[in-house]
Amino acid sequence: MRANRQLASYASNAVRGTMRRAEGFSLLEILVSVVILTVLMAAVFQFLRFNQQRYRGDQLLAERNQGARSALELMTQELQQAGHNPNFTPHKTLTADVTPTGGIVNISVGNTTGIFYGNLVEIGSSPSDPNREVVEVKGDSTHSITATSFPAIITLSHASGQPVFSHSLPFPNGILYSASAEGTGQTADVNLIQYFGDVEGNGTLRYGEYKLTDTGQRSSLKCTTGSGPQDCHILQLSRFITPLMTPALSYNIPANKPADSFSPLADNILGYPDGSGVFLNPDQKPIFRLNYDTFGNLTYGFTTYVRAVDVDLTLQTVDKDPEVNEFRTIRMRSHIVPTNINYAWGITLLGGSPELPFKPTDPAGHTLPIAD
Repeated sequence: MRANRQLASYASNAVRGTMRRAEGFSLLEILVSVVILTVLMAAVFQFLRFNQQRYRGDQLLAERNQGARSALELMTQELQQAGHNPNFTPHKTLTADVTPTGGIVNISVGNTTGIFYGNLVEIGSSPSDPNREVVEVKGDSTHSITATSFPAIITLSHASGQPVFSHSLPFPNGILYSASAEGTGQTADVNLIQYFGDVEGNGTLRYGEYKLTDTGQRSSLKCTTGSGPQDCHILQLSRFITPLMTPALSYNIPANKPADSFSPLADNILGYPDGSGVFLNPDQKPIFRLNYDTFGNLTYGFTTYVRAVDVDLTLQTVDKDPEVNEFRTIRMRSHIVPTNINYAWGITLLGGSPELPFKPTDPAGHTLPIAD
């Protein structure tokens, strides 16, 4: 009988346990589960938020990096080609007889593509040709380059059919800067770089400028100055470029640049003006620096050969990095060596400076740089 009662008790307890499990979790068990799940979800969301902020910060920096890199690549490409005075190929041929008059005459050829004022042109079949001579292309109010002729002063007669060769040398002042003392290893910090030449390598001379301008905005980041840390100025780098030829192939240098002619290349550049108004980086290093040598004297004038350009940009992100709630910066530098100007400097050291061309001047008397 006792064994039967124990068996009945076990059976009753098993039934009650089964009933409790069928009724679900207790309130305490649910609360514990919710708390654990909330802690886990909070950790997951915090992790996701952190990664989103990190991604946004990296994205802001990448955008600045891409913009600055594109600007520096363009500046490097064009300034390396500054002073390029292209030779025309193949040679051209006289289409009419020409005789000297003691002044400028028009010399007819099949076409004048690649012929510019100041170029040296060789007329004659070979160095042994007694009628061979090298002349400079120059015009006046009644003589100018056309599609089929160019002006020059000749001393010999030339018959139709004689070949005409290009004898172009680089422009020594392909990057414009005027110095008043002879010397080497000189530097100048500037806000404006002016240059010209066949910078695109397609036979067309172009004039261009790179300019730093103050936007009037200030950054919360500090620049080192002579009077202590100051809010950095926010600058913009912009570019102007124009061809120096009309469809008729004559020089066409405008007297002034048209309004709104500059295109922005990079913005949010940090800088602070020094005592002369030249913008420096937050660590007081120059943003634009020209490295030049000067040849000449006070009697005959000076020619300045800008043999290298240093560009040093500190850029600020457009928005604050959400991870640290601060603006981030990126620093990019480029040391640009103008190949053609250095070639002209080598010619000068060998005594060949009289053969080098001057900067372009059009028949109307306009020359470079182009005024604002």
